[in-house]
Amino acid sequence: MVSKSFILVSLALVLLCGCLADLVDDICSANIIPSLCNQVLRSDPRSQRAKTPRDLGPIALNMALEGTKATLKAVQSVGKGPIVDTCIEVIEDAIDNLNGCRPLLDATDRSKISDLQTHTSTALSDVSTCDDSYDEGGVNEPPQISQASKRAQVIIDILINIANRL
Repeated sequence: MVSKSFILVSLALVLLCGCLADLVDDICSANIIPSLCNQVLRSDPRSQRAKTPRDLGPIALNMALEGTKATLKAVQSVGKGPIVDTCIEVIEDAIDNLNGCRPLLDATDRSKISDLQTHTSTALSDVSTCDDSYDEGGVNEPPQISQASKRAQVIIDILINIANRL
């Protein structure tokens, strides 16, 4: 016979696991690439302990900074030229915007949350401007930049989705 305490503990664990899955799934359902969002968030063990979007904020911010810095390194690795210069400039702007998010993650007042949303949206726009520069220049974007940029954009979009739920 199964004890009542075993049933209660099992039920609590099922509900706890369901809450994490719901939180990550909820954040990622609005992402530009939901499957990559899920993969990225679930790759960080700290996200397993997150109970609210606010708990995921610092995790997503750190990942967004890492992804954007990786994009900058990819751009710097392809050489020189006007498109590369544009990309470096806008990606550095994205990094500055993301760094501006750190003090806003704990905000509870609407104006600071609005600032957080603005910083994250601007960072996403900055990274995508690099991709657009290749398109407008009629030049094929090197695959290492395209891949790094896509990943950075997905992660920044995670941060946007979190900011929109605060």
